[in-house]
Amino acid sequence: MKRYPNIFCGVSLAVMLAATGAAAQERTFDVPAGPASDAIPLFARQAGVQIIAPAGRLKGVSTPAVKGRQDARAALKTFLAATNLEIAADNGSVIILREAARPAAAPIQQTSATGDAVEGGAELAEVIVTAARQTQNMQKVSAAVQVVGGDELRRQAASNVSQVFASTPSVQVTAQPGGFSIDIRGQGGDMPSGTTQGSVALEFDGVYSILSQSSIVGFFDVDRVEVLPGPQSTRYGPNADGGVVNVITKDPILNDASGAASLSVGNYGLVRGEAAQNLALGDKAALRISAAAIHRDAYLKPIGANAVGQSVRLKFLAQPTDDLTLKLAYQYDHIGGTGPGVEPYVMSKVAPYSGDSINDASNPWDMGDSSTNTTSSDNKADIKQQTLTANLDYRISDWGVFDVTSSYTKVTGKETDCYAGGPPWITGGDHTCYQYYQFAPFHQFSTEARLHNAPGAEILWNLGYYHFDYRRGTYNNTSGNVPSGIVGGTIAATTTNALFGELTYPVSERLRVIVGGRQSYDTRELKPAGIATNYSRDLHHFDYRLGGEFDVSPTSMAYLTVSTGYRPGGLTGYDTTTSKPYTYESEVNTAFELGSKNRFLDNRLQVNADLFYYKQDGYQNIDTYHGFVPSTGGSACTPNDARPSCTVPTFNLDAHAIGFETQVRFNLTRVDTVGLNATWLKAKFDKSQGACATVGAPTTAGCWIGYNDQGTDALLFFDVAGAVQPHSPNFAGTLTYRHSFEFPSGASLAVGGEVFYSGGYWVHPVQDASKYGWQPAYTQGGLNASYTPADGPWSLSAYVRNISNYAVKQSTLPVTTIGDPRTFGLTLSTRW
Repeated sequence: MKRYPNIFCGVSLAVMLAATGAAAQERTFDVPAGPASDAIPLFARQAGVQIIAPAGRLKGVSTPAVKGRQDARAALKTFLAATNLEIAADNGSVIILREAARPAAAPIQQTSATGDAVEGGAELAEVIVTAARQTQNMQKVSAAVQVVGGDELRRQAASNVSQVFASTPSVQVTAQPGGFSIDIRGQGGDMPSGTTQGSVALEFDGVYSILSQSSIVGFFDVDRVEVLPGPQSTRYGPNADGGVVNVITKDPILNDASGAASLSVGNYGLVRGEAAQNLALGDKAALRISAAAIHRDAYLKPIGANAVGQSVRLKFLAQPTDDLTLKLAYQYDHIGGTGPGVEPYVMSKVAPYSGDSINDASNPWDMGDSSTNTTSSDNKADIKQQTLTANLDYRISDWGVFDVTSSYTKVTGKETDCYAGGPPWITGGDHTCYQYYQFAPFHQFSTEARLHNAPGAEILWNLGYYHFDYRRGTYNNTSGNVPSGIVGGTIAATTTNALFGELTYPVSERLRVIVGGRQSYDTRELKPAGIATNYSRDLHHFDYRLGGEFDVSPTSMAYLTVSTGYRPGGLTGYDTTTSKPYTYESEVNTAFELGSKNRFLDNRLQVNADLFYYKQDGYQNIDTYHGFVPSTGGSACTPNDARPSCTVPTFNLDAHAIGFETQVRFNLTRVDTVGLNATWLKAKFDKSQGACATVGAPTTAGCWIGYNDQGTDALLFFDVAGAVQPHSPNFAGTLTYRHSFEFPSGASLAVGGEVFYSGGYWVHPVQDASKYGWQPAYTQGGLNASYTPADGPWSLSAYVRNISNYAVKQSTLPVTTIGDPRTFGLTLSTRW
């Protein structure tokens, strides 16, 4: 309790403000009659909301005067009554308008970023995001934001980040014990989950989690997933130097009793269902209850991790006044089945292979771990994660809003993992079973408080404070008995406090400047295994963002930014010579970006482009190998050697990357849409490196990375100076096409497909001569279709992913893992 008091402070603050908040239910309007292009922005500012309208449909449209004090939503209906506009979506703070449907024709449906169906013609749908911590049209955000809609995830039964980003060129997903890590434009790193924060922060509803398990739970009742590359230090609480992925789930809706459900079935015995129900609790409160469950057999034979899990989420919304909103959320996740595996053991592993030679087999997924006497029943997981989140949003006046979000996460449970004897990457041989207590305990708490501009303001600004605190203990044994204490295990902890802010100021009607800064203070703690002493290290760093935005035309914007982000250093292992843990330094990324966002051809063609250069100082790298004689003498270190002197320290590298990214979307007709998403990247470690603290390395000049050959177990070293960074193909791109068939009855059938190509890349900093870590260039494809009856409350979708059944190498050292095989299925969805 004493380490996590602030969540109760956050809830108490929300209750106090709810009790004392202004009772204003109405707003004062003074909007004269006139052109809609002028009146809509003025109405939005006075209503305290953001309104997104189709610019191409405002020409010649006039709106009536709105004056006096009245309810904002009622006033908007009156305001639009004499126009050809209507409300397409309203989430409380952002209202999307569209041209009213004409009864003479049944328009096709386009999916907005919120995942809701928005009817329209050949114009591209407006995409609303919160990527820059402001609710904005995506075309007005000075970054290469990408959005994946929640409806699409549900139709294709996507349940983890690997499936969500399988065809996103700038995003690489790397298998980790317990889940996945995310790399954007080569930024992400290969540090094990829980040892340090990732370069890319994965957030759910704005709350960051340090665990890789977060990448395989929570993807249900999703509104959208936003991907924001590059440093985000002045915008988000976690100081993500490589980017942010924010999964935004659906909120309750006032005065609404709607619901939705879907059921997916597919090969590998897939059965996945999710459901959500919105409940109105009077006029000023609502509750949303959602749940999901999945059961899927293992992809790999003879054993491998299956997917068994259940989740439930409760979200409560109260809006006692127009100025005050309170949200409370509770989520429970359970991971069962054989489990995803824990450090350093991954269940879904294959024998090491050179290049993509595993694809020479008739079915690469039949080549899983073949440990003697190992069956899936030997491997069991029982992991429970509970998250409580409280959010308060209070509009102080027309100039500012105060919001605070506090979250607490507790994880309990263990896994029984049985893996092949010998080094972790060897398959075959006798197996050993471990009871692995990876959350003994695990607590994570965070609070983020912000004061920022009100919706619709011309000057965008925010000031924030962020606190993050987590503590994790781990230990294992072979007997299954819980030790009386955890002195023999490892305890790691992190505390972060930061102040941040950003200002976007319009110096003219078309030009805006961006200025932001952040000061971070971090404390890392470590109690090494077998050592009774707790060690700590304090770090701090200042980051900034500078830039400008220029409206070339009403539908085109250019931007230029320079920003920095920092990943704190820390403590790892134990040096018996100094009787202290090893240390590693902080990672700093300085990013330069020049981009443009454009809509052409009456809002039918979107072309976005971004040129970037990253300079990394202190790229964090952890080395894991054995076979050297420790400083204390004795026999050579063996795999998983418990002697502290056999620990290999983490060290830092200097690196750089230059690249170009483009996103194109074109509505050829009302029923035909094509898209292109492509990234060119050249990312390397610098030729000139500082001292690389590698145990047992050659004495000759070089920055040596140690590793054990996956075939012979021999200790080898690789000079990383000047080498290509991992997860960085020179080129990757996705081409998509979608066509909608409209039937006289009003029913529609949308069919589409995609082709994804990636150049070759390394999946680990080690570039071994046997190419065990090399993934050659490859192509994958997918197909999808969705049938919606006329005025029907249901739809039926079908999908096929990875048509060619090509195995993509996801990780190597300590184990080799591959991506998903060909999967196909049907999803039946209904709404009410």
